[in-house]
Amino acid sequence: MLIAIWGRDGMGKSTIADALGCLIAKKGITAVVDTDLTQPTLPVRLSGQHFDMETSLGKVVSGVGIADVAPFLHQHPKHKRLFYAGLTNRDEYLSYEIGLEADNQAQDFIEACQDITDTVILDLSGQRTDPFVPCALINADKIIIPITPDVQGVCWFHAVRSLLHSMNAKARILPVAVKTDKHHDLSTIEKAIDIQFTATLPFVKEFRQKTIASPLEGSTPAAFQYVKQIKKLWGTLKGVEEV
Repeated sequence: MLIAIWGRDGMGKSTIADALGCLIAKKGITAVVDTDLTQPTLPVRLSGQHFDMETSLGKVVSGVGIADVAPFLHQHPKHKRLFYAGLTNRDEYLSYEIGLEADNQAQDFIEACQDITDTVILDLSGQRTDPFVPCALINADKIIIPITPDVQGVCWFHAVRSLLHSMNAKARILPVAVKTDKHHDLSTIEKAIDIQFTATLPFVKEFRQKTIASPLEGSTPAAFQYVKQIKKLWGTLKGVEEV
């Protein structure tokens, strides 16, 4: 199964990817691909590990070509069936000045990951030139779109609606409300953009502080509610997979 998570930066896409990854990896081999090509992300998500520069996701999309995708997938220390791909601590902001012209390399990498895993989760960046976005919007079984239920969230969704339509992605999206205020009126937002939220994720201060290794390990009431909603989201995804 191929799952894409796409939206504006700062919407909590990576937290959703981590939570889903830990949950899905209990049942099968799962790869989370962090497509941000501007900053090292593996050192944050796999703290304490050392990475060879040659196993950076940037090498894959820079046109070098790969015979084996496995070295680019780094195992999570606690979840043995969960793997990550992304930039390493050897990469810098300008290491890979790559844009949409690398979409073929990006698609080849995704397909190679699908060959050796049960589920691939694409944690897409908010950059317009992310080479993974076109193939994700075209090929993903489901596209999770985190939306803040406010004017900014509504404006962003309206802005990308035509792109989703051109990619024939409208029927495959799962809109998720990301609350930053407990007083958000979700029903009004749903009417404004003509969608129905699949899940509603609360703001969890614990996650922002990076005091835990996985969102599933949260201990506050907000964290428990977050996990409950992630499980609801996964239930929807499993229903799609079983059809």
